Amino acid sequence: MNSINASDLINLNLGNSLNIKSQNNKVDDFSSVFNKVINDDNELKKACKEFESYFINLTFKEMRKTINYSEGIIKRSSAEEIFQSMLDEETAKNISESSGIGLANMMYEQLSNNKSK
Repeated sequence: MNSINASDLINLNLGNSLNIKSQNNKVDDFSSVFNKVINDDNELKKACKEFESYFINLTFKEMRKTINYSEGIIKRSSAEEIFQSMLDEETAKNISESSGIGLANMMYEQLSNNKSK
């Protein structure tokens, strides 16, 4: 069994405090970006569309996990998996940029209503 000495505890506490400071900086960064986006209608619409695109892409990834590719005649290569992932990402962007699935519109309405309160 290893013993813990005082310097280990100091390093652990220092590491934890640095981690907390880093997390606080991330929260501050997120808050400043969020305030910039929420106050600019064009940026808010763009952010909502990007989130919708991200959501659609995640949906594609989860749907592809349900497919059993090992039963096929030809084995899938890593290149094919990369291509499929990139294709799904572009398809998600195209869906979001056209009519979308309605998520971006709902988010925009909700966020734009909240900023006026």
